Amino acid sequence: MSTKIKICGISTLKDIIEISNMDVDMLGIVSEKNSPRFAKSQFLEIAKHFSTKPIVYVRANGKICDIIKDGEKADIIQIHRILEDNELDELTTYNRKFILYVPGDEKYEKYIDKVYKVTDLALLDSPRKGEKLNLSYARKVLNNYPDLGIAGGINPSNIKNYIELNPAWIDISSGVESFPGKKDLDKIKTIIGVLKWKYIQ
Repeated sequence: MSTKIKICGISTLKDIIEISNMDVDMLGIVSEKNSPRFAKSQFLEIAKHFSTKPIVYVRANGKICDIIKDGEKADIIQIHRILEDNELDELTTYNRKFILYVPGDEKYEKYIDKVYKVTDLALLDSPRKGEKLNLSYARKVLNNYPDLGIAGGINPSNIKNYIELNPAWIDISSGVESFPGKKDLDKIKTIIGVLKWKYIQ
C-alpha cells in the first residue's frame, strides 16, 4: 500500500492550483483565526473551484454544528482537537467525511477506537504544537492501526524516518513552507520523490 499525502495550511490560490496538479491526495485549508495559516471562509469555495484534488477544511475550535456549517463546501472536514463522547456521537448524525485528530501519547491510545467508530481517517499527531511526533510510539500504534495517518514535524530531511513506519497517509504543513501559509513547491516535490522511490524498490 502506498502512502498518501495531504498538504495542509495552504492559503494562496496559486498554491492551490499548483499543488493540486502534483501527485498529492488532499489539500488542507486552515480556518482557525489564531493560526498563521488562517484562510477566510470565502477562500474555501474558491479553492474548491480551482482544485483538482479533495479539499479539507481544518478547524480546532467551535461547536460541531458550526464547524460542519462553515465547512459545507469542503470534501472533508478535519477537527483538530480531542472530542468529547457526545461530540463524537454528534458527528455520526452527519453524512460527511471527517479527519479526526489523535494525540501521539499513550494515555490517548483508547481514544483511537472511539475515533474509528466515526471515521476511517484518524490522524496521529504530536500532542503539543510545534513538537515532532514520537516515532517509537507511532510505530507501536501503527502496528495495531495500520490505516492511521501521521503528522508532526515532517519535512524533506526526515521524511524517510516517517515513511519507514508505513502509515496510510502523511499530513505536512510547516515542513514544506517558505513561510507560514506559503508552500515551497520544491520541498513538496522532494517529499513526493522520496515516496515514489520507496514504492518502486
